[in-house]
Amino acid sequence: MQITEPVTMLTDYALGAVNLFFTISILTKLHSRNKVSGLLLLLGFLAQTIAGFAGGTYHGFAAEVTPHTLRWLWNVTLLAIGGTIAFLASGIHAADVHKDNGNWILAAIAIGVAGLGIQFTGFRSHQDFNHNDIFHVIQIAAMFLFFRGVSRLEDRPYSPR
Repeated sequence: MQITEPVTMLTDYALGAVNLFFTISILTKLHSRNKVSGLLLLLGFLAQTIAGFAGGTYHGFAAEVTPHTLRWLWNVTLLAIGGTIAFLASGIHAADVHKDNGNWILAAIAIGVAGLGIQFTGFRSHQDFNHNDIFHVIQIAAMFLFFRGVSRLEDRPYSPR
């Protein structure tokens, strides 16, 4: 069995594993004061978990699977990334975010955007460590900061209009 991009596969799987930990952590912190925001955040971290594992499988086993399976894996990866953004943004919108939490969230977003900048450059620091790998490592750091900012959020108070 040939692994096509071993470092990219490993960094993708690491991203998936870290987000699985965040998903489980959010699950254990669900309670009556964060039913909506907590569930949305949990779904966001779960979607990022799926994206990491599907992306790692895509990059690692491209030579071993059929073109149809490869397209399916890439579509799952992209849909999960979209779901990540949608669920995490919705979770923040549903939450009562204060300055201390907001600073962590903003730092995570800034680092994630910087990582995307590197991703788009196609930068290679080494033959086996490319722009995808750097992005995955930066994304792990960004997701940690994001988790730090959202892990104690509660739902915003209901106010009928």
